Amino acid sequence: MLRLLTVPAWAPDGSPPHRLPATVPGALVLVLALQGTTGMARERLAALFWPDAELSDALHHLRVNLHRARSLLRGWGFAERLQADGSQLVLDLPTDLAAEPASASPPAAQDWLADWRLTGYEGFDAWRRETAQALHRRWLQQQRRQFPDIANPPPPARDAEHLQLRSSAAPAVLLLGEPGAGKSTLLATAFPHAPCLRGLEGLHGMPYRPLLDALRPRIAALQAALDDPRGTLGAYRLDLARLLPELAPDEPLPPLDALTAQARLTEALARAFEALSPVLLVDDLQWCDPATVEWLLMLAQGDRLRWRGAARTHEMPAATAQALQPLTDAGRLLTLALAPLSREDLDVVCRARWPDSSFGTEALDQLHTLSAGNPFALNELVAAGAPAQATASSLPERVRQMVQRRLEALPTLAAQAVEAAAILVQPVPEAALRLMLGLPDGEAGDRAWQQAREQALAAGMLDLQADGLTCAHDLIRQATAARLATPRRLALHRHAALWLATQPQSDAMSVAEHWRAAGEPQTALAWRHRGAEQLKARGRFDEACAVWREVADHAQDFTQALLARLELAACDLFEDLARGEVTLNAIRAQLDGVADLAQRQLMEGRLRAALVDNRVFAGDLAAAAVHAARLRELLPVLPAAERLHVYEVLIELAMREPDIPAAWALLGQLRQAAPRLPSVLSFEGQIHWFGGHVRPAHDALATLLARHPDYCRGLTIENDLAVMLHALGELAQAEVMARRSLQSWAGVIHTESLSHLVLGSVLTSAGRHAEAEAVLLKALAQAQEQASALFEAEARVRLARLRLQCGRAAEAAETLAIAGPLLREAQEPLRVSNWVLMATLTATALGQRPAPQEIARLRAASARLQHPMVQAREARVDAELALADGDGAAALAAADRQAAVARSHGLQEWAAEAVLLALRARRLMGEPEATLRPLAQDVEAQAASKGYADLHWRAATWLAAHGGTPADARRARAALARLRGSERPSLFDGKAAARREPRWG
Repeated sequence: MLRLLTVPAWAPDGSPPHRLPATVPGALVLVLALQGTTGMARERLAALFWPDAELSDALHHLRVNLHRARSLLRGWGFAERLQADGSQLVLDLPTDLAAEPASASPPAAQDWLADWRLTGYEGFDAWRRETAQALHRRWLQQQRRQFPDIANPPPPARDAEHLQLRSSAAPAVLLLGEPGAGKSTLLATAFPHAPCLRGLEGLHGMPYRPLLDALRPRIAALQAALDDPRGTLGAYRLDLARLLPELAPDEPLPPLDALTAQARLTEALARAFEALSPVLLVDDLQWCDPATVEWLLMLAQGDRLRWRGAARTHEMPAATAQALQPLTDAGRLLTLALAPLSREDLDVVCRARWPDSSFGTEALDQLHTLSAGNPFALNELVAAGAPAQATASSLPERVRQMVQRRLEALPTLAAQAVEAAAILVQPVPEAALRLMLGLPDGEAGDRAWQQAREQALAAGMLDLQADGLTCAHDLIRQATAARLATPRRLALHRHAALWLATQPQSDAMSVAEHWRAAGEPQTALAWRHRGAEQLKARGRFDEACAVWREVADHAQDFTQALLARLELAACDLFEDLARGEVTLNAIRAQLDGVADLAQRQLMEGRLRAALVDNRVFAGDLAAAAVHAARLRELLPVLPAAERLHVYEVLIELAMREPDIPAAWALLGQLRQAAPRLPSVLSFEGQIHWFGGHVRPAHDALATLLARHPDYCRGLTIENDLAVMLHALGELAQAEVMARRSLQSWAGVIHTESLSHLVLGSVLTSAGRHAEAEAVLLKALAQAQEQASALFEAEARVRLARLRLQCGRAAEAAETLAIAGPLLREAQEPLRVSNWVLMATLTATALGQRPAPQEIARLRAASARLQHPMVQAREARVDAELALADGDGAAALAAADRQAAVARSHGLQEWAAEAVLLALRARRLMGEPEATLRPLAQDVEAQAASKGYADLHWRAATWLAAHGGTPADARRARAALARLRGSERPSLFDGKAAARREPRWG
């Protein structure tokens, strides 16, 4: 048999295996053997090894090496198995690939043939990687179809439980038993290759810790699964990198949002383990954190990844037991009780474990009585020598006493190593235990440590695992910790906290727990604050806020408490803008109480940045500018990492003031500080937009979306693209993006309201009035819920446009009357110009004139920002006023200005409307309708193709009324029917709308 799943070797029956030589002939045998009876074409095989050679030369090299490969096969007695069928080469050899899936370990997708490499042949190396991934996928598929028939032998006297554990078809199986009953051993023998999640007593403050502890030793295999183009894990690489930064060390992560981050992480973790194993083990479920338990519940609800767990019967938290009950009721969780060993079982166990010892009937009876059938207690009794008579103490107490007696028998340094391991709980590198023992550097310290280590391992008190040393059993750990005097215990916890704090990606909650156990609760709170930051990064926003509230309420350090309050305020920044401002200002009033200057400046920087953000989105640019001025003063003294967010909020303000050169300058600073930051391209698009460059704005955001689709959950890319697409007149695409944004940001009221505003405007242009009204009313309600005058004004102005378009000018006027006070202090040209345009169109529809001061505001806004939308609106206002005055020449000039602006910037809807305005102006100037019909026909065709329903109806109505044919009349009626929609009564009043525009009905 040719072994392929391990180091390649020829293994004849009854003889030692012969390793396959790492040569080109050996590699040819390897490649062809893997193809089986399918074989491979000569040309493809030649290109695999000599891709840069001419085909004739490559085939020559292949012939030479095939001759050598045949000689190799002849030595095995299988030369005739290499056959040529035309250009197809076939090598039919028995291999371990045909064996039962249980008979082999899982192939290592990350380093298959790691010890068998053919240097200088990149094509073969690429084939090796692809084949490794394919073999791993094949193994997973085989294992998922059914559990393999062969596993490690079951523990003595546990055959029935072993079989039941392996044969169950339930998505989840849970072993319940007393400590020391053998649950962990049973799991490990039943599924020797499965990854195992391990709950750690007292260290369950950080979500998903057991999962990450299981993944880190398999990081190479995980990376291989991420790189597999045929796998499903690659799309979740950056999500996993939030928890395992080593997966993407040089890549910026997508911005985090509160609602989708957690769901993405749980899905990413599920796919990660799916890519590694068909089954997952969970040991000490009673000590797993709630997030891990939730994740296991999710797995058990489906059939993607089965898990088999173990837990202590009487230590399961009530919340965990309650969460598991519905799975049991639904038949998706099978619970197996691991009973104590019977007297007969104990006889079997003793003969299996201690075959050289002779246990008489009386001794076995005594062992069974003293151990109560507990395998761990049995081990301790046999190791210590069974006492002459039973003690009156309970089994847990007897076990504790036996472990402690063994610990006392160890040399002092070895016992201290076990004590340090007991306090740390988690497996740690040897250097950590050595540091906690205070051993000196140099040969003397090395010898002392090596001796203590070997003594503790030989005594079975410590166990060497893949990620370090730990107590050999939780009962040993608990018994060891229980005997520690208080000063010694406090000191060990303090040393554990200090060591853990120095480790990369340390679990802050574990550090905090050690400080608490060391009797230093205030230091523990400081670390819990850091832990809250880690919770937030893992998408556990509610839990992070709960920790910050705890810190704010109980920290005696004023600065620590205030910093926690600042984090809480930042989490609530956009939910209620008015409340957020009050909270932030209350914190600002207390900043002088922070004694450390650098800390005070850091906190003020964060606070002022939050206030700028808050006031910008509240529409209070004057207040935002005040905070921004102080923020600029602080900028030079802030740490480099803090400056990034400062640049971002100052850009937000500069775009709206508007100070476009300042926005570009700030973007340059942001790009220099963090060139790969996701928001850089986003801000580039936004600055282009606010600066009046619509197409470059669209292109920048479209590029960002194409490169980083995951960023849509942290940046408003889809919403901003919807704005650009609407401006460019691409309604269908704009609607898609607006709806995608609503999905990406579902539940985030701030962004939802923005996307509802955009979608409402798009639907208005499309003439879908009932839908538009519902969406804009939703935006209005959300604006009021956030106490955002800015968003409320926007919603009302857009509702006014909708009602005016429907011929309801009086209702539009009422809506604008409410919006007016909200916009009294507004300075943003885009916002002011839209308000003045709607006010003007509404006034003329009612036979009135707009207020002169409003026209003056429009002129000032246009002067401040040369934006095509502002210029087009100004031209539209001028055309409307000229038409109302009957001045055809002035109206035509204004319409031509609107058309020029629109066409030069790709604003198709605005360009089409400008043609209709020009048509009206020319009729006023006496041009014959025959010469104008081609203009109206062009607008009708363009509006129909683009979905501009209102413009389509206006053009069709004009054509029907001016020399129109029956076909024109039919098209006009169809356009009117579309605007009226299916709702009754319809929002659209055709007669009233025609009187306002196009005034030829």
